[in-house]
Amino acid sequence: MSKPIIITGDDYGLCASVNQAIEECMAAGSMSATCVMTNMALYADAARLRRKFPNRSIGIHWNITQGRPVLSPEQVPTLVDERGMFAPDLRRRWFRRQVNGAEIRAELAAQYDRFRAVAGAADFWNTHQNVHVFPGLFQLFVDAAEQLKIAAMRSHRRFTVPKNGSVARYLMTHPNYWLKGRLIARWSAAAAASGMRMPDGRVYLPGHKPEMALLGEFAERLPWKKIHHGIEWVVHPATSGEDKLLGALTESRRREYELLSAPGLAAQINKLGLRLVDFKFSPGECAGRGGKAA
Repeated sequence: MSKPIIITGDDYGLCASVNQAIEECMAAGSMSATCVMTNMALYADAARLRRKFPNRSIGIHWNITQGRPVLSPEQVPTLVDERGMFAPDLRRRWFRRQVNGAEIRAELAAQYDRFRAVAGAADFWNTHQNVHVFPGLFQLFVDAAEQLKIAAMRSHRRFTVPKNGSVARYLMTHPNYWLKGRLIARWSAAAAASGMRMPDGRVYLPGHKPEMALLGEFAERLPWKKIHHGIEWVVHPATSGEDKLLGALTESRRREYELLSAPGLAAQINKLGLRLVDFKFSPGECAGRGGKAA
């Protein structure tokens, strides 16, 4: 039985160590997709990325929570602080109706204009820090993507593989996680029904660390009968942890890079019966059918 998996490296454009790591992992044959932060300094490297890896999926990583906006602060006053940087706590401020949705849509369009200028049409979209996974924001981002003709997105339907114990036990001991998963699944189904294409879901790995054995966990423990196009594993590799932009994920980024750039990993993926796929699937292959995630 085919076991299709998408391995996506987030945050391309953030800094040199992230760009280098993603390019090396793609060259090693162990990464099938990446997404670009076009408000960050090294986003234009995506032009080289598209030339080097034409058969990989390259999407836009919309970012309204870190760095500066593409638009001037005067154009997006509810998104920025007094320094002209994206203001913190966007979800809290959105909930309090302190953020203008029209400004978000304008900034998303400006970021996508930059993307198209260097890499052409995006193969898919998602957001930095998953900021769109929140009531009201989810549909705003889906609508923006549809208007910009970005046909595919990351699915946040949850396929959970806990380090210890069963999935059922993990969900029972983390009821808020379970409830949020149900809400996200409902939003995702609505987006799919409106024509937005997406994989079957995203794998969540509580308690796990990036290591070779993790691939065996994927092969054995994921509910493959529910997975038609693919399940996405999202990683954030970097060649070093020296850049202050890397934040709290510094050490895990380095470990993910070491795992996914290792010689022979692509062969190990195949040996386990996993098939590396990407976001370039036809409408008939997209999620929206099959069983529930957990």
